[in-house]
Amino acid sequence: MIDKKLLKRIDWFTLLLVFTLFGIGIVSMASIMASPFDGQESSIGDYMAKLNLTYVNKQIAGFFVGLAACIVVIIFDYQVLKPFIKYIYIANVLVLGALFLADKQRGIHGWFMISWLDRAIQPAELCKISIIVMLAKAVSQSMDKNGGKLKGFRSVLEAVAYCAIPTVLVMLQPDFGTAFVYICILVFMFFVAKIAWGYILTAAGTLAAGLPLAYFFLMKPEQQARINVFLDPSLDPAGKGYNVSQSKIAIGSGQLWGKGFFSSDTMAQLRFVPERHTDFIFAGIVEGIGFVGGTAIIVLYFILVFRWLYIALKAKDNFGTCIVVGVMGMLIAHVFENIGMTIGLTPVTGIPLPFISYGGSNLLTNLIGVGLVVNIWMRRPQKR
Repeated sequence: MIDKKLLKRIDWFTLLLVFTLFGIGIVSMASIMASPFDGQESSIGDYMAKLNLTYVNKQIAGFFVGLAACIVVIIFDYQVLKPFIKYIYIANVLVLGALFLADKQRGIHGWFMISWLDRAIQPAELCKISIIVMLAKAVSQSMDKNGGKLKGFRSVLEAVAYCAIPTVLVMLQPDFGTAFVYICILVFMFFVAKIAWGYILTAAGTLAAGLPLAYFFLMKPEQQARINVFLDPSLDPAGKGYNVSQSKIAIGSGQLWGKGFFSSDTMAQLRFVPERHTDFIFAGIVEGIGFVGGTAIIVLYFILVFRWLYIALKAKDNFGTCIVVGVMGMLIAHVFENIGMTIGLTPVTGIPLPFISYGGSNLLTNLIGVGLVVNIWMRRPQKR
């Protein structure tokens, strides 16, 4: 069990940032999913009558489940994961494979539906944690033997294989957004392990050659259309380009300070912003709180990333450092990809915004990641 002295070393700053982001998401979701306000509301009862709290309640319930998982992760020393992570990783891969035996949801083999809970589980989300810890174990073992560096072709190949297997399975679903997150986790891990430049140049060359092949032979016509519209939005503004077009209009309409939450005539409430509570929630938020508010949210993410970078530097061993960097890479990939697609800088991939977008599996995964980071901070050495 946890040493009571360790409780005094909990990273309250990380938890404060996470709770703040979650709170922003809940308030935003309540405003965005409400029936359109008409400006005639004069009492709290008038506002409450138009609120649709279905997703808010589900998100709060998911948060408490994730918080419980976070606490469990904090209790036990992260070193206990080493003997078991291989079995957890294998189980996750098998579950990813089992998805192809289930019915498609939203056109992909991405979820297991649990009808009696009225919820869906996305194994690809939970697999991020097993990839992070599995890679951390493999990479840190090489670092321990080679003065803090990842050396040897066999060690590099082993780490690549651990990431490649679930990545291929997720791409076959197909879910290229999640596959991108997996690859980012690997890249961040290799960066902290000071991998040789030869491997980096080889990977860059392989990626440059592989992207056209993936476009022509792996992507379905619908995914190719998304790429084409991303490169030239005028190709299909009312079809494949509609989501991004409406998102950018909503963001622009927020101007500097925004229209305000629970206000009238917002595009999100009028249903002009698609997937307004999940993938494109950032558009609805910026419409409400403007450029200043949107920038503040991005700053909160930056502060969280730099806090985790500091924790990675203070970890007591390479294993802890690699885990924190992996969780940090997961967060950065999600924030970059989600906000990028809402403003037209990246293709639409269906990636949620951490702690803010609606989604139980993603929220659970992120809170487990927070638990790992806090765990490693609590068990840092007293003196360096």
